[in-house]
Amino acid sequence: MKHRLTEADLEQIFISSRFKKRNPFLVIIYFLLLFVLFFSIVIYSLNFGAFNKKIAWWYQDEFKTPPHTLVDAVSSYQNKPEANKNESLPGISDNSIFIEAINVKAPITFGVDNTESTVSSNLKNGAIQLSGTSLPGEMGNVFVTAHSSNYPWVISQYNSAFALLGNVAVDDLVQIKFHNVSFIYRIKKISVVDPSDTSVMKSDNTKATLTLMTCTPVGTNLKRLIVQADQIIPAVSQNPQPQKNNAEALPAGIH
Repeated sequence: MKHRLTEADLEQIFISSRFKKRNPFLVIIYFLLLFVLFFSIVIYSLNFGAFNKKIAWWYQDEFKTPPHTLVDAVSSYQNKPEANKNESLPGISDNSIFIEAINVKAPITFGVDNTESTVSSNLKNGAIQLSGTSLPGEMGNVFVTAHSSNYPWVISQYNSAFALLGNVAVDDLVQIKFHNVSFIYRIKKISVVDPSDTSVMKSDNTKATLTLMTCTPVGTNLKRLIVQADQIIPAVSQNPQPQKNNAEALPAGIH
């Protein structure tokens, strides 16, 4: 007598057996890997400019000899005649910043008001110096910030101007040209702070310092990466000027 397939038999063949063969742990791992892959693609797509810079910098750092133009110029600066001292430094554009260690060159807009709309608008043109903080050549703290990344629909070649700022090291040099005078700063401290930490904006009217800021991790505004440096060229005047300090809030509108 032939055995007739019941509804229970069909369920066992087409449904139950298929699911019973799967390992729940492997299913969870599979979906987690898919989520991580999807999330990574989205993050890269939104910040492709910054990540491309990081990949290019890694390749250069690993396989090529880093340039020492600025380092060599500073080393020979003291031996140059006074009239030629400034000419011995790398020739960058006026009102711009040069960080040789990470191959960063960007224009700086000086005197930008600390409002979100003004900051965001001016960051499209490069880095900004915050109004109320010192200018190069003055005693106090020159506060400069730029994007580490930005929304991909914002059209600007400077959306990731400071994407590599986290790769600088203590004693690296920063050059700023302001009113056709070059100012050289030596990095002394690198830190990560909360967006509410205004202590990094404070000035000391007996020193000439520079603070660079961007958001970290790349693609977020969760924290602020802070690079602090001391002016070494020209030699700092011993006659302190009035202190400038705009420490009400760190600039908004950056990423």
